[in-house]
Amino acid sequence: RFSAHHSNLDDPVILRAEFELDLAKSEDIVKRMRRAWIMRKAQQPYSYESAARIFEDPRGQQASILIEKAGLAKSKVGGATVSERNANCIVAGAGATARDVLRLIDLMQSKVLETSGIQLEREIVIW
Repeated sequence: RFSAHHSNLDDPVILRAEFELDLAKSEDIVKRMRRAWIMRKAQQPYSYESAARIFEDPRGQQASILIEKAGLAKSKVGGATVSERNANCIVAGAGATARDVLRLIDLMQSKVLETSGIQLEREIVIW
């Protein structure tokens, strides 16, 4: 249960929330956590040590689907490639440079904006 206040921007703002937690055996919690971990790993690129999730999911959309619809599945700039398993991940292959990754991120953002009208926001921080 939560109460919300509408701002001038027409988006509700949560002012208070109440949570009801269920007690569970520690073995059941561990099983659920393992299952969630396995599902997460199944969706990540094979070489997830050299991959990163790039964009936040826009409200009601999935960045990976928008990227695929923009025709960028498996796109490559230098040594950086859009992952086959999750288009919202970039895999830095052998010889990839930061410039390759940044150019691929720019390509993904501009192509998705062009094809869907949606501006993808980066989940990663670049400084």
